Amino acid sequence: MAWDIQIGDVVVRRQLHQRVGGSWQGGITRPAKSTDVLLFSSPAGARFGYDFDGWRPDGAFHYTGEGQVGDQTFVRGNAAVRDHLDRGLRLRFFDQVKRSVVRYLGEFRVDPEHPWYAEEARDRLGDLRKVIVFRLLPVDAEAPELGAASAGKPTVRDVPMEAHLAETFQVEPKREPTTAERREADLVDRYVGAVTAEGGTTTRKEIKLPDLGRALYTDLFDGSRAELVEAKSSAARHHVRLALGQLLDYARYVEHKSRAVLLPSYPGSDLVDLLHSVNVACIYEQEGGGFVRLDP
Repeated sequence: MAWDIQIGDVVVRRQLHQRVGGSWQGGITRPAKSTDVLLFSSPAGARFGYDFDGWRPDGAFHYTGEGQVGDQTFVRGNAAVRDHLDRGLRLRFFDQVKRSVVRYLGEFRVDPEHPWYAEEARDRLGDLRKVIVFRLLPVDAEAPELGAASAGKPTVRDVPMEAHLAETFQVEPKREPTTAERREADLVDRYVGAVTAEGGTTTRKEIKLPDLGRALYTDLFDGSRAELVEAKSSAARHHVRLALGQLLDYARYVEHKSRAVLLPSYPGSDLVDLLHSVNVACIYEQEGGGFVRLDP
């Protein structure tokens, strides 16, 4: 059956599927014996981590894949979207106007050069997992003007230290901070106090990447040392390794002279050696107060 829905048409979703087929539930569905794949974006999807959807300055609509529990993988609908050009499928995109009512935005295709990227979000059970975010380009519709001058290259700027949990709350704006997050924030606050007491200055760095749906935030930037610092609420191996990975990631974009991991206690000589092996200092808090610095 030829596609006869026009861009801008508004339709009740059940009636849409009676007309063209496919399941009336879920965000990605392919009607039987059809080359059309129907994509649906809804604000309600934010409950399941689908809060990366929207137009971006790169001219693409960023669209979260399907799968409400665990890491999203390239099966079923996600595979159909990723491989639609090779399989001769057309992506028909709808957004929600109100409950059970959708608007047709037009035909889209995945960007052949940068088709998707991975993000982190909570699933339906509250567990942190990987989600797939597709970059969809309009075929027969026009992308809105969103200040495309900033697209294509990373941007870095200073932000206040008060925004310590900003990155977490971008992903989950209504969630209260966990005990570990509070401990980490308190540790950073104490270290900032120590740096300030010695006449130093501190800030955070906000990193915006063209292919990422949200900004990244460093824990701390010590302006007096030009040092990039990543903090963790525990000195356990898992936390140190996580801090090291984040630090090396941020260091690719932020100009700095040195790097350090900030911990609430001494992590042990082996983990200090691990940090020193990649030229990262270890800073930890003493039981009686104050901080010890171990440079590589």
